[in-house]
Amino acid sequence: MSWRRGFGGMDHARTCRGTGDRHAVTTMYVNGKFVAQRTTGVQRVASCLVAALDALLPRDADWVLLCPPGHATPTLRNIRVREVGWRGQSLHLWEQVCLPLAARRGRLLSLAGSAPLLARRAVALIHDAAVFDRPEAYAPLFRRWYRFLFRRLARRGTRLLTVSAFSRARLAHALAMDEGRIDVIPEGCDHLAGVGVDDRVLGRHGLRPGGYLLAVASDNPTKNLRGVVAAFGRRPSAVSATLVIAGGRNERVFAAGAAEGDPPGVVRTGPVSDGELKALYEQATALVFPSTYEGFGLPPLEAMACGCPVGASNVASIPETCGDAALYFDPGSEAAMAAAMDRLLEDPALRDDLRRRGRARAAEFPWAASARALAATLAEEGRA
Repeated sequence: MSWRRGFGGMDHARTCRGTGDRHAVTTMYVNGKFVAQRTTGVQRVASCLVAALDALLPRDADWVLLCPPGHATPTLRNIRVREVGWRGQSLHLWEQVCLPLAARRGRLLSLAGSAPLLARRAVALIHDAAVFDRPEAYAPLFRRWYRFLFRRLARRGTRLLTVSAFSRARLAHALAMDEGRIDVIPEGCDHLAGVGVDDRVLGRHGLRPGGYLLAVASDNPTKNLRGVVAAFGRRPSAVSATLVIAGGRNERVFAAGAAEGDPPGVVRTGPVSDGELKALYEQATALVFPSTYEGFGLPPLEAMACGCPVGASNVASIPETCGDAALYFDPGSEAAMAAAMDRLLEDPALRDDLRRRGRARAAEFPWAASARALAATLAEEGRA
């Protein structure tokens, strides 16, 4: 079978095995809900996978990115972009009603952690099983919906994808399904390579290059930001440093800047652009990644790609992602986190070694490889 016919969704034989339908529509539709959302981890993955797939596909690929109207859409060469639905419609209603209707004559690929219940020929990327494993981290309505959605997708026979072996095992357990029905598509980390550095973020927050530890995370209980702030406050080292926390938070409750209870030396930047994020990585002494639960853990690889040494939790998927390129610590122990921060601040030889190992590790995760793995999975699913 040729590479081009191997996508399944582009197979011009137009046969549907087992049904006798010799006019099966071959269009692959992609769920573009992510274009209307603020970019966090799952939206980053979706946008980067779509861009990498676009570069991989041939000119005459029968792929369409379906998007809610009224939002900026990516510029693509080989995947057509189409707006469906109407302005002002809730994203939930758009995804559950308009999207499956628009994709009803083809296959539908969802890459940002959610998917419509009613799509008939669907493939969905679920990043983790946190709504089952860490229910206390989510609002009750959110938790109930996603538990229901994921279980329904599993029962309907939707082909499921995830981003790590850890997540595959946890999803299989939570959904009572065979791990063989879940394919692993690792994330990539080279999306900051072509981004220009915006180091004005350092000046705005009074940061000295090489004088701060960096944490990159949204304001989510599993990110363990309270724990790392407490550990930073009890650090015994005399080495002067700042702890910078970059990421989104509920601005209706917290303003960007020091949060209530933060010890001296903690700076919260709020959300940052890619150029600012790259500057923060490149000028940090090290990244500290204290999460207690991750489906993959992208910030450590982003940091490694930017030459930033990494200290990271030794739980969930994080060792699988970081390999031998991180200084590991127990995220449940403030003393262990404080000791790891001190080692990163005090030991330049350790930082140099982690920097070298990190660049090599990051090089193993290009988005092009993720797209190829996804293409192979779609080809197999299309032939089933």
